[in-house]
Amino acid sequence: MTEELDAVFFDAGGTLWDVQPSPDEMLGRALSRRGANIDPKLVAEARRKADWLFDKEFAKLTDATEGRFWINYDQFVLKELGLDIDAAELASELNEEIGSVMNKVESWTAFPDAHPLLARLEKRDLVVGLISNATELARRVLDNLDMTKYFDHIVLSDEVKVRKPNPEIFWIAAKKAGVLPSRSLYIGDRLATDIVGARAAGFNAMLVDRTNVFPDANVIKFRDLRSVQAYL
Repeated sequence: MTEELDAVFFDAGGTLWDVQPSPDEMLGRALSRRGANIDPKLVAEARRKADWLFDKEFAKLTDATEGRFWINYDQFVLKELGLDIDAAELASELNEEIGSVMNKVESWTAFPDAHPLLARLEKRDLVVGLISNATELARRVLDNLDMTKYFDHIVLSDEVKVRKPNPEIFWIAAKKAGVLPSRSLYIGDRLATDIVGARAAGFNAMLVDRTNVFPDANVIKFRDLRSVQAYL
């Protein structure tokens, strides 16, 4: 496929790297503190269903709507788990804990399949870029994970003042890289945020769905970057 491309762009969190402890683990601990010791597999499944159900809303998040969004999200998860717990209180506690974890560079770890794919692309005549709804923290994470060397261009929403799925952020990246959207590929893990946004901008798009959140997605989809590497 690479002979049809001039550039490959990546999403960051959920695609190239993951946060530790995971949101699933933090939710499990919060439930345990409330006397509910739930099987981690059940917690993960409930959150997977919530990720699917709330995907379109997640793509539209603003500062004004974020608080209510997570209350609704956690209400759904609690219902799936059969728990009668105050969702607003839980959401407030989790948002504080997750925010604290995610703001630390050392909390982010590279997926095992990220470096091999990036190293392979580095050897090809392709522009490689990052397009992420993120602050400058993403640059520090890239440095910490020894990934900065792979990227020709990095476009962060906090710096360009536009967020995915707005096609404008993809056009900014394509212009910066000097490539046509039609000859660019975007790889991300969120259907409404990454794939819909990239397609709206005229990019080719691939979904990396590591936990099978979107089983019926009408898009080129892989479970990991190892599979993407074989495709490219």
